[in-house]
Amino acid sequence: MISEIALSRACRPAILGRGRIIAHRPGSIGRRSCDYDGALTRLSGRVASSSGYADHYDARIAFDEAADRVASYSCTCPASDRYPGPCKHSIALALDYNASPESYEGHSRTMHASTSSVLGELLDRSEAARHVVVGGQTPERPGGVRLLPTLVRDRDLFLRLRIGGSHGSYVVRSISGLVQAVQGEEFFEYGKRLAFVHEQRMFDLPSRELLRFLSRAVQNRRAFSSERLGGRVFGVSGASGSSAGRELRLSGPEADELLELMLGSELELESVPTLARRQASTRRVVVRDGEPRLRLAVLPAGDDSYELERQGSAEFFSTDEHLYAVEGDTLWRCPARLERVAPFLTGVFGSPLPQLLLSAADAPRFAANLLPKLERAMDVELPESLDELRPLPCQVEFYLDYDREGVSCDVQAAYGERRHHVLAYELGSVVEPGRDLEAEAGARQLALRYLSGRKGEGLARIPARSDDAIARLLFSGLAEFAAMGRVLTTPEFDRLASDARPRVRLGLSVRSNLIDLSVSADDLPLSELHALLGSYRRRKRFHRLRDGSFVDLSGLDLDEAERLADELGLGSRELASGHARIPSYKLALLDTLVSDDEKDESFREFLRDFRSHDPADYEPSASLAGLLRPYQAEGFGWLSALCDMGFGGILADEMGLGKSLQLISLLLARRGRGLTLIVCPASLVYNWQAEFEKFAPQLDVAVVAGTAAERDRVRREPGHEVLVTSYDLLRRDVEAWMAMPLWCEVLDEAQYVKNHETLAARAVKALDARHRFALTGTPIENRLSELWSIFDFLMPGLLGSYDRFRDRYEQPIVEGDEEVAQRLRAAVGPFVLRRLKREVLHDLPEKLEQVVYARMEGEQRSLYSASEQALRLSLTRQSDDGFDSGKLQVLAELTRLRQICCDPRLLFEDYDGPSCKLDAVLELVQSAVDSGSKMLVFSQFTSYLALIAHELDERGHPYYTITGATPKKRRLELVNVFNEDQTPVFLISLKAGGTGLNLTGASIVVHADPWWNAAAQDQATDRAHRIGQTRDVMVYKVIVRDSIEDRILALQEAKSDLAEQVVGSGEGMSLASLRREDLLALLGD
Repeated sequence: MISEIALSRACRPAILGRGRIIAHRPGSIGRRSCDYDGALTRLSGRVASSSGYADHYDARIAFDEAADRVASYSCTCPASDRYPGPCKHSIALALDYNASPESYEGHSRTMHASTSSVLGELLDRSEAARHVVVGGQTPERPGGVRLLPTLVRDRDLFLRLRIGGSHGSYVVRSISGLVQAVQGEEFFEYGKRLAFVHEQRMFDLPSRELLRFLSRAVQNRRAFSSERLGGRVFGVSGASGSSAGRELRLSGPEADELLELMLGSELELESVPTLARRQASTRRVVVRDGEPRLRLAVLPAGDDSYELERQGSAEFFSTDEHLYAVEGDTLWRCPARLERVAPFLTGVFGSPLPQLLLSAADAPRFAANLLPKLERAMDVELPESLDELRPLPCQVEFYLDYDREGVSCDVQAAYGERRHHVLAYELGSVVEPGRDLEAEAGARQLALRYLSGRKGEGLARIPARSDDAIARLLFSGLAEFAAMGRVLTTPEFDRLASDARPRVRLGLSVRSNLIDLSVSADDLPLSELHALLGSYRRRKRFHRLRDGSFVDLSGLDLDEAERLADELGLGSRELASGHARIPSYKLALLDTLVSDDEKDESFREFLRDFRSHDPADYEPSASLAGLLRPYQAEGFGWLSALCDMGFGGILADEMGLGKSLQLISLLLARRGRGLTLIVCPASLVYNWQAEFEKFAPQLDVAVVAGTAAERDRVRREPGHEVLVTSYDLLRRDVEAWMAMPLWCEVLDEAQYVKNHETLAARAVKALDARHRFALTGTPIENRLSELWSIFDFLMPGLLGSYDRFRDRYEQPIVEGDEEVAQRLRAAVGPFVLRRLKREVLHDLPEKLEQVVYARMEGEQRSLYSASEQALRLSLTRQSDDGFDSGKLQVLAELTRLRQICCDPRLLFEDYDGPSCKLDAVLELVQSAVDSGSKMLVFSQFTSYLALIAHELDERGHPYYTITGATPKKRRLELVNVFNEDQTPVFLISLKAGGTGLNLTGASIVVHADPWWNAAAQDQATDRAHRIGQTRDVMVYKVIVRDSIEDRILALQEAKSDLAEQVVGSGEGMSLASLRREDLLALLGD
C-alpha cells in the first residue's frame, strides 16, 4: 500500500480528489493486475473517466511501499502527456489497490510485507520518546508547548512563529511543516531543548486555536497553489523570498481572523523600515478593542493657508475589514467611526513629513468633504476663518403628488436658498462644492425603495393601479421619509390615506325563534364592510375603499367580526343591510363567537331556555322506565330536548350501548305525533322490527321491503306509526317518499350517507321531515366530510356549504390546527351525544385483545415475496399520473397479497402447500371447543370462510354461516338460534354481519384477517361485547408476521386520530386515501 500523503506529493490536490471520485465509484476499474519488481509494486488496470463510464483508459502506477513514494506512472488518457505527475486514472488505481488489494490478480499478502501502519506508528512514537530520554531531555508534558507569534508589518502583513517548551524556544522554520507534523502526529526534534510527538494535547489551549487557524491557511494555499494564483501573493515564503516556509503572508481576512484570536493576548510586532518609518522596530503588544488618543489642530499658517498639527503617537494600518492602530504596548482594533476616515489616518498620521499644509484654495473642500467625517472620529480644533467655510447643512425634502397616472415624488436637497433635484443627479456629472452627497444618496436610495425612477425625468413614480406599492408608501414609506427630512404633499395625495379606524359593532337578539344579527361600523359605510373584512382575513396591511383611499388595517381589531362573517357565510348583501337572520340551531356557535356585552336580553333568555332543557326532566313511557339504564334514560332525555327545540342530533354512542332502545323510547313517548321513517342497512331492517316487537309492541311498525308493488302497498296502508326501509330501497322509491310528510326521519348506521355526493345521501335529504336524527357509532370513519354530510341531513346550513366547510374546518384540522378543531366542537357539540362503554357500563365484562402471529414458510412465503416484489417495482416505476390512474389496479394487487396471507388457495386452485393462518385459526377453534366456549370468526373473504368451513366439516365441528348471500330474515333466525343452542362457531363475513347483530352468546371473537378500517373491526367485535354479555370477551387478531397485515395494523394506528379531535372517537382510515408512500410502506423494505 502507499499513503495518500505520498500520492499528494506526486500530484496536485485536484488530481487526488478526482482520483478518489473514480476509485469510490463501483465498477469503474477493471482488468486489475499486480506484479512485483524488486522493491516496487506495479499496478495496471482499465479505468473509467471521472465523468462516467463511456471512456476507459489503460493506467499504470508503480510505488515503493517501504519508502512510501511513487516510482513511475503512465496512462493512455490525453492529460497524461500534457501535465506533470500521475493523472487521476493512475491515482484512482493506487487508491483502489489500497482499499482492496486482494482484488488484484497476482497480489501476494507476504510480498513486501511491512508492519501495519497503526503498529508502526506506535513503535515510532515509543522510539522517539526513548531518544528524548536517552539524550538527557525531560519529556514535555501535555499542554506545555506553546506557539509564540510575531506579526511582521511590511507593505503586507506576515506571520512568523517560535515554538517553546519548558526548557526553551526555537524558530519555526517551516509553518507548513509544523501543520503537517501536527496532522500526522509526528515526532520532531527542534534542538537539544525541545523534541516531542506533535499531538494536539501537547499544546496549550491558545496554541491549539492558532494551530487550527494555521491548518486552514495552509490548506487554502494547497488548494489554490501559488502557481495558479500568481506566486508569492498566497504562497508560503519569506519577506525577502530567501527563507521559504518561515513566514506566512496573510490576506486581509486572515489577518483579521488572527488578530481576533489574539484579542486580550500578547504578540510580538515587528515593523520593517518604510518611507514613513525610517527605522525597524520590534515590540511586544497586547491586542485590544478600542482606539488611541488622537487630536487634530488646524492652525493658521499665513497667506490664508493652514497647518495640520497631529497630536498622538499611533501608527495605523488597515485590512479589508478593520483599521488597526499601534500605540505604545497596545495594538488597537479601532471602531467603525475611525474606519470611515482610515485613508486620512494612515496617510496623514503615518506621513513622515514634519509639516502638513492646507492651501487656501483647498480649504473649502477640506471643510465640506473631510471635516465632518474627522469630527465624528476625533477632537478637531479649528480657527474661526476655517469654521466659516463649513457648507450649509443639507435639508432633504420629499414632494408628493397624486394624479390620474399615479403617485409622483420629487426629492430635493436644500442648502439655504440653493436647491438640487436629487433624482436628476447622474453619476459622473459635475457637483458643486459643499453638497452633502452622502445625505443626497441616502435620500435617493430611500425614495427609490418605494417608487420607481425614470431616467432623465427627475421624478419617481408609482402607477395608479399599483395598490400594494401605494399602500406601502403611505403606511411605511412616509414615516421613513419624515425621519430623513421634510415631507410636503398635495391635497390630492392626502386624500389617498383615509383617517378611518373602523370599529365593527355586533348585536344579537331573537325574534320569532330566529336569531337577529345586527351589524354597524364606525367611520365606514356598511357597503364597504364585506370587502374590508376580506382584506383583513387575508392578513393584508391595507384595504382600498371605493373612493380610492386606503385604510390602514394594522392595529385594527376586527377578529370577532371577521370570524363571525366567515363562520356564518355572511355575504356582502347581509353585511350591507346591517341585519341577518340566523337559524336557531346556530345558537351555541354564536354564543362562542360574540362577546357577552353584544347580546341583548332576548338572546340571553333564549340561551337560558336552550340550556334549561335538562334531559333529567323527561320521563320515558312506563313500559320502558324500568328497562332503561341511567345513561339510556339520559339519551332519551337528550333526544326529547332536541325534539322540543326543533333541532336534530347524532346519537353517537359506542357500539353495543343500545342506541336503538333509546330511539324507540323517544318514539314511544311521542306516540301520535305522526309517521316516523327509519332508514338502515338492508341487513338490519328486520332487526329493527324485532327490537320494536320486544320493547314497544304497542307501536304499529312495518317493514318496507320486497318488490316495488309490495313496498308501495305497505306505504299506502293506513295506521302504521313507524316504517323501516333500507338505504338502497329508499333511493329507488325516493319520489314516493317525498310525497309523504314525516314527523321524524331517522338514519341508523348513518355513516352510510358519509359521501354527500351519493344518490343515497341525496335521497335521505330530499324527504319532508319535521325532525331528523342520526344513529351511528362511527360518525367519522375516514374524513371530516362525513360529519358534514350527516349534519347536512340533520340541519342544512349549520356547517355551511361543503366547500366552505372544507376550507374553514377540514383542511386546517387535518393540518393540526387545534383552535379550529375547538371551534368545530363548539358548533356541533350540543348536537352530538357520545358515550363509551368504559364510561357508562361499569358492569360490562372486559374486552381483552391479543394479536396471534403466524409466519409463512416454504411455498407460501415464496408466492407472497414474488407478488410483493412485483408490486413494489410497479409502484416505484409509475409516474404520479400513472399512479392516480392505475390506483384501482394497485389496490387489487394489495388484495391479492392479503389473500395469499389468508390461504394461497384463494388465488391458486392447484396450491397444496401449507397455510400458516388457517392452522392458527383452527387451533383457536379447537381451543374454544375444548373449553366449551362459543366464538365468532370474521373475515372479509367469503371464499376464505368456505375454506374454514370445509376444515370444520372435516373435524366434525358444527357451525353457522352468514354472508351477503344469506337472506335478511334468515340472518336474524341464525342469530337467535346461535344465542340459544350449543353450536360453537359462527362464521360471519365482515360486511354482512359486522353491524346490527346481537351475538352475546359468544365470548370469543376471531378476526381472521385485518380490515383497513379499524372501526369496522370494532363494530364486528361489539356484536358480542355489548349489553347482555355476562362473560369477558376475548378478541384475537390473526396476523401474518412480516407481511402486509402487520403493516396494516401500524397504518391503522397512524391514521386514527382525526375523529378523536372532533367527537372523541378515533375511527380509522380510508383505503382510497392511501398515498404512494403509504402503499410502499405496506410493502416493507
